[in-house]
Amino acid sequence: SKSAALPQGRVVSRNGSQLQFERGGMEENCDYEYFLPVPGRVEVPELNTCFEALPGEPGYNRDHLLDRRLLAKKLLVRNWRAGDRFWPAHSKAPKKIKELLQTHHLTGSRRKLWPVVVSGADIVWLRGFTTPTRLQPVDATREVILIRELSRFKETAEDD
Repeated sequence: SKSAALPQGRVVSRNGSQLQFERGGMEENCDYEYFLPVPGRVEVPELNTCFEALPGEPGYNRDHLLDRRLLAKKLLVRNWRAGDRFWPAHSKAPKKIKELLQTHHLTGSRRKLWPVVVSGADIVWLRGFTTPTRLQPVDATREVILIRELSRFKETAEDD
């Protein structure tokens, strides 16, 4: 892959046929973590995005919902770290996040800053993957939570 510096500290890199735009100057060891109230919202400036934990509505795909009773009152949004494991739905066992991200061909700071949501000691949400089966609601009568990521760029565009 090749990269080039852009104005305002941005960097563009080519990985195969894909272009990736990132903020330059990010340190490779830049860890972040923010509390996410349930329900509630938190901004993550390192990703230029925000995360919401909202009550789930009927009609949402069960693979993206979490049973509220099985979660802590406050969740933690942070970047994944070495040794972290996640158990995606429809898999036989937890997997190392490092291995899951390798299948998405992520590199550099984009991979290092990849977000997870933690409840207690468990990773309950990983961007791009289904929620763990054991944390999904069993039936529609349960209080359910949907975690979603919103780009701050999209919000700005909608406000104009």
